[in-house]
Amino acid sequence: MAQEHFLIKGLVFKKGTYTRLSDIKVKNKATNEFTLSDNWGNFSIPIKLGDTILFEKEGLQSLEKIITSKQNLIIYLNDPILLDEVIVKTQSKKKEQQEILADFRSKGVFYNGKPPFLAYIFSPLTALNELIGKDANNAQRFAAYIQKENAQNNVDSHFNEQIIRKSIAIKNEDLVEYMYLYRPKPEEVRYRNTYEDMAYVKKSYQEYLQRKKKRN
Repeated sequence: MAQEHFLIKGLVFKKGTYTRLSDIKVKNKATNEFTLSDNWGNFSIPIKLGDTILFEKEGLQSLEKIITSKQNLIIYLNDPILLDEVIVKTQSKKKEQQEILADFRSKGVFYNGKPPFLAYIFSPLTALNELIGKDANNAQRFAAYIQKENAQNNVDSHFNEQIIRKSIAIKNEDLVEYMYLYRPKPEEVRYRNTYEDMAYVKKSYQEYLQRKKKRN
């Protein structure tokens, strides 16, 4: 009998980090159906046992995964293997973000698109540009984006596979679903320490087990 397709879900990380990877092409090689991971590395795709999933994105090593069981996936992708000697300049995300904002400021955008009241008195032209200029709108959107991104990165530092496995004994097939359902909000982890992170995992995992038991 032909195997039935089912929906498999997963998360894609950059190997060796807690950085989630967006826009990863996730392709079922048996059907040529594909999807892209979302902003937080989540994906789902129809599959059947024995099919091969290809994960690929320019600038990263591709990875193939043969599906042998009905369990959710955590995928780690590597940087490309460089054959020629190159000079790689690495920068932290925050530094890159500051450089982009500095570029906006060089164009006359000083307040990320939100000028304070006094700006209208002392620098009326700058304040006007902040309100109606295209660069000001872009600066405001980018500032909002990096604020949200940094908040989610902070959540990742408090709620990740390493901390979860250190806190509880969890099955591989439960890990992705548990992380989906019990990922805390940025404001909930802002002042947490490692002990509190582990206490949250232990408590929420018991809730997850009860929820799973009722569902089954």
